This record gives sequence, structure tokens and C-alpha cells, in this order.
Amino acid sequence: MKEYKTGIALAVAAAAVLAFGSPAMAGDYANDSGAKFTRGLANAATGWGEIPKNIALETNDSNAFVGITYGTLKGVGHTVGRTVVGALELGTFFIPNDEVVHSTYVWQGASEETTYGL
Repeated sequence: MKEYKTGIALAVAAAAVLAFGSPAMAGDYANDSGAKFTRGLANAATGWGEIPKNIALETNDSNAFVGITYGTLKGVGHTVGRTVVGALELGTFFIPNDEVVHSTYVWQGASEETTYGL
């Protein structure tokens, strides 16, 4: 009899979760997953844009020599970071989460340094 009551309680709890949780989250889930997929695809494909971006940033902050040397090295590091994060977001788009790379795309915030974190 105890197993029967436990089974009924679990069935009622599952029905409540399905009845109240799914409809409210369905639209958000699709939008968030789609946004993550798009973000991941764009960042995996255009991560190389960090190299000229960082050359320009370092040249503007210092001089052309620093821009070409240090900016290139920094750009390569950010290229790897953006591309890897993009590939991970692309592979896990079905688990929506906030952006990890800031600015969201390489072409946004061209005058700002790329940062990472939730």
C-alpha cells in the first residue's frame, strides 16, 4: 500500500510539473536555444576576426609596433577563446545559458576588449 501511495504522489508531482512548467517555458526555451545556436555558429566561424580587432586596439592604445606584435598575440589568444566557446555553445545549444563571450559577436564592440564570463 505504501508503494501505491508513493506512485500516486510521484504521478501527481509529474503532472503538476508538466502542466505548469512546460507551457510557460516553451517559447523562452526555443528562443534561448536558437540564440545560443546562432551565437555559437557565428563565434566559431568568425573567431579569427579577433586578430585584426586586437591589432587595431593595441595600435590605437600604443603604437603600430605594439599593435602588430602584442596585438597579434593577444588576437590569437582571443581567437582561440572565441572559437572554442562558439564550438561549445554550438554543441550544447539545447541547454540554454547566458553569453560567455562579451561582446556577443566579434563585430560588436570593436573598440572594446573581449572578456569572458557568465
